[in-house]
Amino acid sequence: MRALIVILGILLAAASPGRAQDAPHRLLIHVDSPDADVMTEALHNAANVIDTIRKQRGTVAIEIVANGPGTSMFIDALSPVKPEVQRLHAAYPEVVMSACGISLAHTTASMKKQLTVIPEVRVVPSGAVRIMELEVQHWAYLK
Repeated sequence: MRALIVILGILLAAASPGRAQDAPHRLLIHVDSPDADVMTEALHNAANVIDTIRKQRGTVAIEIVANGPGTSMFIDALSPVKPEVQRLHAAYPEVVMSACGISLAHTTASMKKQLTVIPEVRVVPSGAVRIMELEVQHWAYLK
């Protein structure tokens, strides 16, 4: 039984090449500001890091996590950088963009209307918890 579990684990690991955990470089970019310049800088940092690491023939995994007021970065009706988010996704589809579900719910409640995130973005239950998860996995943190 133990051998079967080990073999299953090896097969599962082999079946998922390119996972973010396998990248030698992993970068978490945290956005908690509603300032468009801060958001733009986060997007540019992601692109610059990818381009630099690729020139070095390396690979990098990047996740941008927005929480608190920064969640507006990824809200379809509110984002001051929506075209830039879409351009980044088109150029670098491997970049994961995560919006805090708690912050999104608070913003939806305060505005008293349903809000959605930009299609390129996923909602995580908690931005703070997502940041903790990535840091436990030894992702570099940039704010």
